[in-house]
Amino acid sequence: MVSTINLVSRSIRKAAVVGGTRIISSPNASSHDGGGFFGFIIEAAKSLLKPLAAFLSKILGWTFTQLWAGFCIAVGFIWNFNFNVTDTEIAASAESNFTTIAGLVGQGIGKTLGYLVCGALPSLAILAINPVVFDAIAPKITEELLEGLTQQYAAIITQSARLFLNSGFLLLYSSIRRAFRGNDEDLKNRLKAAGANQEKITKELEMRHQPFVISQKIQEGIDSIKGKKTHALVDQAYQEFGMACTEAGYVVAGALDNYIFQKNLAKNENLIEIEFDENNQPIVKEYQTTIDTKKQSIITEVLNVTPLK
Repeated sequence: MVSTINLVSRSIRKAAVVGGTRIISSPNASSHDGGGFFGFIIEAAKSLLKPLAAFLSKILGWTFTQLWAGFCIAVGFIWNFNFNVTDTEIAASAESNFTTIAGLVGQGIGKTLGYLVCGALPSLAILAINPVVFDAIAPKITEELLEGLTQQYAAIITQSARLFLNSGFLLLYSSIRRAFRGNDEDLKNRLKAAGANQEKITKELEMRHQPFVISQKIQEGIDSIKGKKTHALVDQAYQEFGMACTEAGYVVAGALDNYIFQKNLAKNENLIEIEFDENNQPIVKEYQTTIDTKKQSIITEVLNVTPLK
């Protein structure tokens, strides 16, 4: 019998591999057995939370459509904002908004802790008992847990951001207005110094607090038009302009998003796959991906089919 010690392959392997011996182990064993307790905790966290980065990049990534939606919300807020709102009303509104934000954050914390305690911890127990079973069920657990959390987080982020910006704008506006025209006490003192009586002071304060809303002022100006035909023309033109402007903005934003998506897709190389025909011979298939903008769908076409020699 020929000895395997003198084989050329053994000599090459001994020179190429440290120690002369190759050790082949399964990925599961290498990933869970190394590093002890903290090692499998880290690996479990990676398996459960790997899709979280993709989710965060998705919700935090801005598009032209999202920017236009934010612009429309901001314009609508200013359009219907009462610029003569009192400082007391501003403080009460800001306090209410911050209380609502605290409640939203509490909802997110509660749901996260519930999922961790009743979802992640049992998964770690399964990992400690049987890593193979854990590797099989971890993707499904991650998908379902994140699906529940993503909806909650998306709602919390959207509502909290809107409330926070609303409160910040109100408080900033109150500070700037107070710096320029002072508060009610400053107005009273100025009027008293000018020799105004109490009736004059009360009237000035009432005028100071009369609502001033841009949309109401414009509508009042339209309603003051005497001619019926002119009034109908101006009123309908005003209403349709706002809706048409919003719709046109979304069309432009959507077209820009589509263009950017196509450009990014065009940078990707064509897909190459190696398959086997009915005679078990390898063949190479080259695919090209294009976008149908009308149907909003991605189309994959086979470009070439070449036998592999």
